[in-house]
Amino acid sequence: MRNIVIVGAGFAGLRTALRLEKRLKALHDEWRVILIDKNSYHTFTPALYEAAAAYNLHHIDDRQIFEGLIGGAVCLPYRDIFVRKDITFVNSFVREIDFVSKVLETKEDDSIPFDYLVLALGSAATYFGVKDAEKCCYNIKTIESALKTRRRIKDIFSRKKDNINIVVVGGGFTGIEVVAEIAIYANHLARDYKIDKSQISVSLMEAGDKILAQAHPALRRLVVSRLKNLGIDVRVNTKITETMPGCVLVGGAEKCDADIIIWNGGTKGPALFEKFEEIELGKRGRVIVDEFMRVRYNKNVFAIGDNALFVDESGSEAPATVFIAGQQADIAAHNILADIRGGNMKKYKIYLPGYATSVGGRYAVDRIFGVTFSGFFGWSVKKFINLRYFFSILPIKKALSLWLRELRLFTRND
Repeated sequence: MRNIVIVGAGFAGLRTALRLEKRLKALHDEWRVILIDKNSYHTFTPALYEAAAAYNLHHIDDRQIFEGLIGGAVCLPYRDIFVRKDITFVNSFVREIDFVSKVLETKEDDSIPFDYLVLALGSAATYFGVKDAEKCCYNIKTIESALKTRRRIKDIFSRKKDNINIVVVGGGFTGIEVVAEIAIYANHLARDYKIDKSQISVSLMEAGDKILAQAHPALRRLVVSRLKNLGIDVRVNTKITETMPGCVLVGGAEKCDADIIIWNGGTKGPALFEKFEEIELGKRGRVIVDEFMRVRYNKNVFAIGDNALFVDESGSEAPATVFIAGQQADIAAHNILADIRGGNMKKYKIYLPGYATSVGGRYAVDRIFGVTFSGFFGWSVKKFINLRYFFSILPIKKALSLWLRELRLFTRND
């Protein structure tokens, strides 16, 4: 039995495994798909910002019960995804990879040989050398960190009656979704704790000269307008140089109060990659890949999603989005199968039909195939994009049930 091993079961890794399993059915006696992930569940990361600001409308007394409901809407057990799938799932994390002998070791010291390896471990937060940022800031990368952020915000409102300051760092798509949802959550908490809204400040701080720097100007204008309508102070050209308990230092001089700092300032590749000489890393610790999504000088090793640094002939860099992760997963799966069967490999070409970003409540701004639209219709489109993804990884009934559960739970914050 020969092994195709995929490390990481996020959007890119999971899609690769499902694509390979489907197309290897005729060769299942010869090839095995092994998927390794440290969690027993797949995190639907586009809903994490909602988990961090989920409003307990009915005031369920038991926090564990309510957080369990949140987790159930964001975390999809692999046992549900792999029903009748010929995929070997290993619930562990990788400790070592021997690229020469083609063997990796898990934390339990289990050795797993591979004929092909796909690196899809996702990303970690990067703080760009900002002093004490890792220690003082919250981030929303996992369900645990999302719930920790939610607890902290609620705790602030339960203790203070005035001068509440929430700072969100990073004006990319994730930062926009986080700050908008938290602004609405803050309004609910202000009502519950009888706090004057004038005593609450929610700020978005972006080091560059504009938010959503890669987005179309029409989309950006709609987002800025929506954020201002929500009462959010949007600050561009605002470079944070240091974070401290209770404040951030801007430009090395200006102090801004902050009861909580939520960091969305960028991502980097996993620290694990830094120990391997056999893979070449580019900026932010991502693996440099060729046009077939293969790691340079390791033709049986692929890197995709947030782990991959792909630059096309024009010098354009593939952005780290869910859609791009899916594209690259399809290319990796196709090229592994082509190599096995002696067929032609496909070159990866960056193709991004558009963006869809939530901006608080039942409001989203989308730009798809050159058309920009917003409001409830934009929100509906984004939700149906989510449903389409659930259908791609789950049985129809479970996908629809999960989607409806997410709607019921998170629209309470709208």
